[in-house]
Amino acid sequence: MLRVISVAAVVVGHAWPFMPGEEYLQIWRMPLFFFLSGYFLSVTRTFGGELSTRWRTLGIPYLVWLVVLSALVIGHHFTPWPFEDTWATVTGALIGGGRTDMPFLAFWFISVLFVAALLVRLLVQLPWWVQAAAAVAGLWLAETPDSAMSYTVLGVGLAPACAAYMLAGFWFRRFSETAAGSRAVRSVWGGPAGVALIAVGIGSVALGAESMNMKWSGFGTFLLSPALAVLICVGLTILFGTWAEAGVRAVPAAGSVISQLVRTGTLVVFLHPYILFVIWGAVQAPPVRVLIALVVCWSLGVVVNRTRLSPYLTGLPRPAGARA
Repeated sequence: MLRVISVAAVVVGHAWPFMPGEEYLQIWRMPLFFFLSGYFLSVTRTFGGELSTRWRTLGIPYLVWLVVLSALVIGHHFTPWPFEDTWATVTGALIGGGRTDMPFLAFWFISVLFVAALLVRLLVQLPWWVQAAAAVAGLWLAETPDSAMSYTVLGVGLAPACAAYMLAGFWFRRFSETAAGSRAVRSVWGGPAGVALIAVGIGSVALGAESMNMKWSGFGTFLLSPALAVLICVGLTILFGTWAEAGVRAVPAAGSVISQLVRTGTLVVFLHPYILFVIWGAVQAPPVRVLIALVVCWSLGVVVNRTRLSPYLTGLPRPAGARA
């Protein structure tokens, strides 16, 4: 369920710019995306296997959506509803990173995730202190003035900093699978502990801790803001692994629905900015924009995952018996 929340938070951030309390969302919405990617990282996959998997699940959909959305942007150029600068928009999408604009808003973190996952795959084979040093170095690199890392090709300069969140997720998963960690997380105090961690992170922002905007290499106060983001991510993971999971188990059908929504994540990430562009002028209420974008993308994603298009649009294998 938390993976669904993570993707929905990305949509909220794009559908509701400058929302009240935006800093409380920004401190965790993108870190959570990378934290969960590390949390679910395979412990047995080789570097070659990682490269193959990421190419299939991220690389191919990235290229397909780049072509599809570029065609739509060019097509809009010849209608009464063009994008602000057609050719700059397409060119920016080809370069990636901080140069991406509507409807390519989310492309940066797919390319960054691709590179960060490969980096983490190399790092987890090394001693823990090397991983910690690499995480700190990555966050330090993101401090380069003028958002320089954001403007690297495909935003790859952000990958070392984002890898820090993946490593945090990876090692929290390893801790939670130990006997002591499992007892702590699954105990009666697990849920309250998750709430407490979230409260510490959010409360620190309320007290003045700097939030972040990772696309522009904005990671807040060096080390402090990332640490608060990790606290919130850990708290959310515990909370959804205890109380929320228990609630889902109480409603058998909910598990199936959530599983299907999780499988639409890649399509939602790529398509939702275009949906927002189409409805923006007609729908003024940001919560309604969020709802429309999610419902449209989730519905289309569920349908696509049952067809031969799934490997290209969602990065998932075509299911047996899928329709053409």
